[in-house]
Amino acid sequence: MTNPLSDLNKVSLDWITEEPERVLARHARVSTENPDRPEFIKLLKYCIQKGHVSVFEQVCASYEIITTRDISAQIIRHKSFSFQETSQRYCDPNKVLSGLAGDPAFFELRRQDLKNRQNSVEYDDLFIEEQYRGKIRLVWSMAQNLYEAMVEDGVAKECARRVLPIGSPTRLHMQGTLRSWLFFVGVRSAPGTQKEHKYIANCIGRDLRLRMPDVISAVIEAATSDASLGLAGWAHIDELNP
Repeated sequence: MTNPLSDLNKVSLDWITEEPERVLARHARVSTENPDRPEFIKLLKYCIQKGHVSVFEQVCASYEIITTRDISAQIIRHKSFSFQETSQRYCDPNKVLSGLAGDPAFFELRRQDLKNRQNSVEYDDLFIEEQYRGKIRLVWSMAQNLYEAMVEDGVAKECARRVLPIGSPTRLHMQGTLRSWLFFVGVRSAPGTQKEHKYIANCIGRDLRLRMPDVISAVIEAATSDASLGLAGWAHIDELNP
């Protein structure tokens, strides 16, 4: 069965600093005679719990994210990261990302949360599906056909792209320090984030946990005990699984 959440949103690691936990520990001990001491878990836990987060700038990671334009617009607002994104000036994203992204016309339809304008609520309404799904596909097909016709007639892609839907697929590479990733996941995995964006943050959080289990364990512990640290989302990274 098609899952628009995982079909349209994919995350994979580009690269990460080698032995990230040991790098963090060594740099945290920059003022000691023996910065390479083997035990470092208590030290890193202390840094997290006390807000000494500058040390986490010494590890970096980059992720490839395949999503849609509406979600990438939210992601690139995180200014502490560096980005490279598929350019519609040079390519038709539906062709470049063919086989990588799912069907952009098939996305979840959720009900607006009337108490929180930033939130949506899942529901199963067959009438809504029957009423709008076909119209969505029709509009998508018309836009794509118009785009292709314009390009074939010599219209520049940078002009023709204006008719493409905001739900067009895109690929971006997002690079930042571990400090930035801790707070990105801390914010975007928390309740209130759009579901698709939260799914991406969840995937990144779980991947970082695999690569830095002790550090992320300490982060989750801190997030659970003290919401003021800005790490609250780490307590929710297992909510949306592939």
